[in-house]
Amino acid sequence: MGGPVEVDLVLRDGDTLDLGDGLTLDVVHTPGHSKGSISPLLREDGALFSGDALPMAGGLPIYDDVSSSIRSIRKLQGIKGLEVLFASWDAPHCGEDRVYELMDGGLGYFQRIHEAVRKVMADFPSLDVRELCPRALRNLGLPESATIPIVVKSIEAHLKEIECQDLLRE
Repeated sequence: MGGPVEVDLVLRDGDTLDLGDGLTLDVVHTPGHSKGSISPLLREDGALFSGDALPMAGGLPIYDDVSSSIRSIRKLQGIKGLEVLFASWDAPHCGEDRVYELMDGGLGYFQRIHEAVRKVMADFPSLDVRELCPRALRNLGLPESATIPIVVKSIEAHLKEIECQDLLRE
């Protein structure tokens, strides 16, 4: 891309796009990775295109808002009949049990990251986020060299929730 592009269609949560041949795509707003993230759903096939809405357990944390991410995954968990998951980080996953298992795993990974951030902050309460990030990554078994701006922003999202011990409690 050589610069900005003109938006010709604004998608909103709950919109349905007619793809022709009896296929429709439902728009599911899933903020967290970014404010405008969506997860298109091909309901006829139970196929969800989650993009970066679900974190990959053991992968780099890449999101703007951990609380919004958790709410988005819970929203996706509420969709019945999902059979195929297309995430940005992996090959397609098939089978209803597997799709929902990955969602549970994503939620658990958010909590694991949060616990790593809380531990570092408890041990070193005066660290700023750029000093905290490599230590938290090391606690997660990830390379400290992965301290890049989007990962720092993700760790910073946990600092906003630092008083909360259990992010998954509803």
